Amino acid sequence: MQNLISVIVPCYNQASYLSEALDSVLNQSYINWECIIVNDGSTDDTEGIAQQYTSKDSRFNYLKQVNGGLSNARNSGIAAANGQFIQLLDADDLIEKDKLKSTVELYSSGHIDDRIIIYSSMRYFEHKQPDLLKILGRQDFVAHIEIKQDDDMISQKELLKARNPFVISAPLYPATLFDDIGYFDESLRALEDWDFHLRCIAGGYKFHHYYYPLSRTLIRMHDSSMMRDQKLMDDNFYKLIFKHQLRVIEPVKKEAIVKKIVREITPPILIKLFKKIF
Repeated sequence: MQNLISVIVPCYNQASYLSEALDSVLNQSYINWECIIVNDGSTDDTEGIAQQYTSKDSRFNYLKQVNGGLSNARNSGIAAANGQFIQLLDADDLIEKDKLKSTVELYSSGHIDDRIIIYSSMRYFEHKQPDLLKILGRQDFVAHIEIKQDDDMISQKELLKARNPFVISAPLYPATLFDDIGYFDESLRALEDWDFHLRCIAGGYKFHHYYYPLSRTLIRMHDSSMMRDQKLMDDNFYKLIFKHQLRVIEPVKKEAIVKKIVREITPPILIKLFKKIF
């Protein structure tokens, strides 16, 4: 029996994209999968679309929860998963038809060391131009960086400290990884994937990129994407800097960031009292 792969698809008000994401799972050449659709408190037709897929293929499962954010939705799906491997897929993105097959075969080949996380290539596409795949995304984001298992731990860690080299849907994660490293940090509302990969490196895991035809992750670019919320990205980047000591911060900038974080965690009534006293 082939290894079961659990595909986790969190969805919050992205019903307009969800069918395409689920079709990309349904069209996989690897057939031993389950797909867990997590409705994270959507107010659109996410539930209706999810139920269309659960009714036509028993490999689709549906979870509905009060909105808890992307990390929480992913964690709910992972906790419910039965697979030996976890494929994370955001509701607005796609995976090519041999993504699951090629990755699990590489894990089973005997050529991959223990504690290696395999990830695929990826490309971007604009929402209205699905056939035009791009290496550069908006704001000149690069699709991915190719890391190999023979790159030493110091080199891999150096790269991860500078940037997240691939998106969350590029790897096929061994399910045991989440028992070892833990789940996604629910205090982060963005960049939680970078945080998770930094924790993998800290836990002694390395990454390995592979290329196989029709095995890429395809990332949709659209104006309602979380990546377009600059304040959200900045706020969570500050948290990530301090959590993982990503870089040396100049004193003035560090002071400003500390004040920002203090404001976020201090009750407003105490801030008003402090201003009155001082």
